[in-house]
Parts: sequence; C-alpha cells; structure tokens
Amino acid sequence: MKKSAKKLALAAVLAALGAAMLSGCGKKTAAADSGVTKVVVGTGNAYEPYCFLDEKGNLAGYEYEVLKAVDELLPQYEFEYHTSDFANVLISLDAGKIDIAAHQYEWNEERGEKYLFGKEPYTTYVTYLAVASGRTDIQSLNDLQGRKVKSSAGSNSVYILENYNKEHPDNPINIDYVNNSTDEETITGILNGVWDATILTKRDTEKLNKNYGDGGEVIKVTGEPVQSSSTFFVFAKGNTELQEAVDGAVKQLKESGKLAQISTDIIGGDYTESE
Repeated sequence: MKKSAKKLALAAVLAALGAAMLSGCGKKTAAADSGVTKVVVGTGNAYEPYCFLDEKGNLAGYEYEVLKAVDELLPQYEFEYHTSDFANVLISLDAGKIDIAAHQYEWNEERGEKYLFGKEPYTTYVTYLAVASGRTDIQSLNDLQGRKVKSSAGSNSVYILENYNKEHPDNPINIDYVNNSTDEETITGILNGVWDATILTKRDTEKLNKNYGDGGEVIKVTGEPVQSSSTFFVFAKGNTELQEAVDGAVKQLKESGKLAQISTDIIGGDYTESE
C-alpha cells in the first residue's frame, strides 16, 4: 500500500508538472500566433520639441507622436521605445539593439551607404547659419573660414561642414564638436563669441529667441539655406519589410491630414510639406 501511495503521489506530481509545461507552451504559442512583432525604436532624449523627456521623465515630442500614430496603423507591430543621446541612436542601430532610428535624420551620401532610409519624409528640414543678431559679417560658409562653428558629431550639419573643409583645406572652418549642449549653452556661446555661428532651422531659431530673447531677437538666421532637405526614419540595411510598412503608414498620415496636425500641435506649424 505504501508503494502504491508513493506511485500515485509521483504520478500526481508528474501530471501537475506536465500541465504546467503545457500551459507555458500554450502562452508562448499564443504570443507567436498573435502575429504581432515587437519593434524597438531608438530616439533622443534632449531635442525639444522633437524628442525629449518631459518633467516626469516620459518620452515626448513630435517624433514620438508621429511614431504612435504610425504604430496605430500597423497592427502587426508593437513599438517599444529606447531613448539615448543623439550620438548613440545610430550606434544602437549598428549594434542591432533597435530596429528604427528616429531623430530628425536627413539623408546624406555617407548615411545612405550605411543605412536603409525610409522613402516617405515626415518633416521638412531647411537649415541656415545662425549668428548673434547684431552680426552682419557672416552670410555664407565662405565667411566662416578660420572661424569657430558649433556642431555635433554625427549630425548632418557637421557632415556639411566637414565636406566644406575637404574642399577648402587651405582655409577650413574650425568645427567645435559639442554634443548634448543645452539651448541656454548654445545661446550663451553665440552671444559671448565662443562660437561665431551654428546651423539651425528657422523654427529652432525662433524657439530660442522666444525662450531666451526676453521679448526680442538675440540670434538670427543669415544668408541662403545651407541645406534644404527632409527627415526620414532610418532602418538597418535589408529591413525592407518594416521600412515599407512604416512608409505606408506615414503616407496615410499625410493623406488624412493627421501628420500636418501633429506638426502644428507640437512644432507650431505645418512643417510636413514646405517651410
């Protein structure tokens, strides 16, 4: 009787374990069968109003709102967000830690060789030289030869400046690579002559004047645009299925007017077609 009781107890334990294992397998199968794929999005944490952390530490800004709207149109995907400073977003894409890089990326030849860019732009990005409001001696890149310009490693602006220097090796622009600087540091540096210029959009210049100009203009854009381009989401080479799906959603947002509305609500104007 004792042996029979032990056998019955052992059988009960094995049956319970088997049920637990089947239950676990059932959950995994259900998750796999749901057809939903997790997509990790890498974006910035300090570029207001595009991608930044709010006062509660939550991701906010234009990039995030556009991506949320894209995700809603793609039931086969579930977006998860990882934030870092600008310089590390593409590094994370290189390392396979993220699937989409979102930080107002403009196409250039160097980036185009390395990454798969979306084909549907979602923001216009026209940049100018920005200088202290009282300066009249700077109108173009040629006027910056031998002078110091603030930029950040990995940005399209620094790409433009570096290419200019390759073409003018005898009298290059002095590029100051400054990553993760605050808006206040940018304004202070321009006004105090630490930098002769930086490269900004008109809307970013207006934002800085609004926040630090005390009702007036402390910096201004000058001359013709340094670059007229658009921004795109960036993917790893070969990830065409995700790229095409995201492009399709961005196109839908444009056609419905929702993209323009997000731009107006977050950036302060419709910067999805022209500036």
